[in-house]
Amino acid sequence: MQKKRERLDRIMAACRERMQEEVSVLLGKSLTFSEPETALLTKEDHFSEPGGKIVLSHVILEGDLQGHGCLTVPIRDAIRIGGTLIMLPESELEAVVTSEEYTEELQDSYGEIANIICGSLTSIFEEQYPKSFRLVRTEQEVILPVKVDPEADDPVPPGTYYRMSSAMALEGTEMGTLVLLLPAASFGLVEEEQDKGDKDTADSGPAAIDRGKVEQPEQPDVIQRPQADDQVEKTAGESRNTPAAAPPDAGGGGETGTTAAAPVSRVDLDKRRERIDRLLSACLEKIGEEVGVLLGGTLKITPEENVICTKEEFLEQAGGKQVLARMDVRGDAEGEAFLFVPLKDAIFLGGTLIMLPDPELEEVVRNEEFGTDAEDAYGEIANIIAGVYTAVFEEQYRDKLGFVKTGLETVVPVKIDPDGDEVFPAGLYYLQAGEISYNEQKLGRLQTIFPASLFGLEGLAAEAEEPAPSSSQKNAAKEEDRSASAPSTAAPEPLQPQETEISDILVFTDDDSEARSLETILGGLGYHPRILHFRDPVAQYLTDSIKLVFLVMREVNEQGLGMAIKLSTHGLRVPLVAAAPAWTRTAVLRAVKYGATDILITPAVEEDVREKVENNLVRKAA
Repeated sequence: MQKKRERLDRIMAACRERMQEEVSVLLGKSLTFSEPETALLTKEDHFSEPGGKIVLSHVILEGDLQGHGCLTVPIRDAIRIGGTLIMLPESELEAVVTSEEYTEELQDSYGEIANIICGSLTSIFEEQYPKSFRLVRTEQEVILPVKVDPEADDPVPPGTYYRMSSAMALEGTEMGTLVLLLPAASFGLVEEEQDKGDKDTADSGPAAIDRGKVEQPEQPDVIQRPQADDQVEKTAGESRNTPAAAPPDAGGGGETGTTAAAPVSRVDLDKRRERIDRLLSACLEKIGEEVGVLLGGTLKITPEENVICTKEEFLEQAGGKQVLARMDVRGDAEGEAFLFVPLKDAIFLGGTLIMLPDPELEEVVRNEEFGTDAEDAYGEIANIIAGVYTAVFEEQYRDKLGFVKTGLETVVPVKIDPDGDEVFPAGLYYLQAGEISYNEQKLGRLQTIFPASLFGLEGLAAEAEEPAPSSSQKNAAKEEDRSASAPSTAAPEPLQPQETEISDILVFTDDDSEARSLETILGGLGYHPRILHFRDPVAQYLTDSIKLVFLVMREVNEQGLGMAIKLSTHGLRVPLVAAAPAWTRTAVLRAVKYGATDILITPAVEEDVREKVENNLVRKAA
């Protein structure tokens, strides 16, 4: 099978040249295709990849090989290619591309291009493939890939496919990707499916033989489906609501969708998480685009890794004062999602929208004055963000979900009860976060938490059920090993304090490497440091024996500064040294405001650490 796959890959590389040449001649403009990328994958895997509307042209194999495949391009590219063929004026072409208005005339013209592509493929296969067959393009339709039912025969039957993908460019303008799906079994790339097909044919008799040949459809060249999205969605909904897919009674899981409550395997859970992560990443990209356009600048949100968390875990890392936007979730599942943005950033974004002069904007941000006008303006931004989530999930998710902003409020995360339903319910959430920048100016973090049941991701919590050994447990285990292998007088001094030692310096960190380096330096100075992480319970370790606390951050951000607030509100009575790279004057002022008494630049050297320790212990004594 490997040789068959390699031969097919070589043929696809040759097809690229023929397609470029023949399509460009027809268009009168240069349409280029990138080097093809190929893969073997199932129908479900292919159509589950998030993406917008596509034009799918059905492709039938006729001759020595038979089967059903398809050729797809993004709808905007089909419009651009078709509009170029019928020579639409540039301004009119851009308008229909933007509006995704795929008229009957454009369908016909793009259909001619699809015919040319299939003809090019057929010509190369005739020259380079031992069996004789043709690729015949039949009807086309507009679909949303992730709403395709993987078990249905529409638009292609379930099974494994050989996929060829090639990025397109028209006269140097980059476009999307052309994708060709061919049934892998027809080319002998998956023996098991071919064997299964033979068995089905033998068991079912002539009726199965007729069904194995893909019949030529009687519909016209283009299927007219004015409500194609609703039909696909209805099909998917009917599939989800079959008895086999019905979820067990979750006992009040009103915010859980029909599919979300169904038990899933580890592999299925990982796939589901991967799909949701791609969707949420697409949301952040689109939020940046749409809010940036509204503000008249460049807004970018750099995504962080999405995580499963409890209400308490979220609050511990949320940061300082936040503006919370509530979003009702409606559709196939119901619930409430919560969007958090630092107060100062909400003021900045709202003030930018209402075009406050720079000096005034800086002043209201510095003073955290969230006036009515700025609040209303930020409310409009939150509306747009909710609209983006709705648009992306409607286009790229099988379940129909809509997000509606219902209200705004300012909250202080560390003052919210983590075990109660104050502000938002206790429970399991899926956290999406990203760093915001506007016109290259770094802001804080955008954080959105969704009920984990909304996406069927509750199973991810199982990974965190077995807590990692605490530092004391690790030290005890190390000490046992040392006692068993060497005399106690010869044991080396441990990096972490032993149970009999009392920690006198705490190091809270999200940067393990730098924290270990600081620990080594402090140990060499005769102190007994203890490394903790942002999620560790603060009050448990702020004992009377603590002389100094270091806050070691990978970078100065809301999460780290939120930790400073957390320490201050839990009775910190000793100096706090904030450590991070690339300090700015603004960052220093913010750190001091949130409780830092000194600043350390990392990576730190022994001389600097010694100075910070000595200066701050003198300050404490005074």
